[in-house]
Amino acid sequence: MLSIVDGVRDMAILKYDMASDGLSLIDLPDVRSNGLPLKDHSFIPMAMGDGNLGFAQVDGLTLNLWSSSIQTGVEGLASWTQHRVVDLKNLLPIRNPKQSLRLIGSVEGSDIIFVTTDLGIYQISLMSLGWKKLWKSEKFSALIPYMSFYNPQERINPYDEAH
Repeated sequence: MLSIVDGVRDMAILKYDMASDGLSLIDLPDVRSNGLPLKDHSFIPMAMGDGNLGFAQVDGLTLNLWSSSIQTGVEGLASWTQHRVVDLKNLLPIRNPKQSLRLIGSVEGSDIIFVTTDLGIYQISLMSLGWKKLWKSEKFSALIPYMSFYNPQERINPYDEAH
């Protein structure tokens, strides 16, 4: 969710609680070391392995990973903990270290994120720090991975002789 206050863009996560049928805002961790607001494509929300909400953010060639513990209540206050910092300069092939990296997606329920560099789009496993080049172009603004579709077992086949 995006809001603009005094001409400055700020962002938060909008949480919907199905049990209470209520909405609340979750503030993002304060990652603005230079006092500037977060830039587009410099962060993504993600599911953590423990089921909590996570947050990945790039600053230059550094990947910061945050995890939250959300206290239940009317306001849904989140307490963020930075639990890992990864130097992507030594991990990914990068031709121009002054060009900003962009986070463009993650795979829900896994440790996989997608990042663009000046050489293309890469998939990074956050557990092993292994990477794989997916695409030679950096023109994507978002990547939504396809996992599977639900396919009911009891479908009637019109060519089945029993039906």
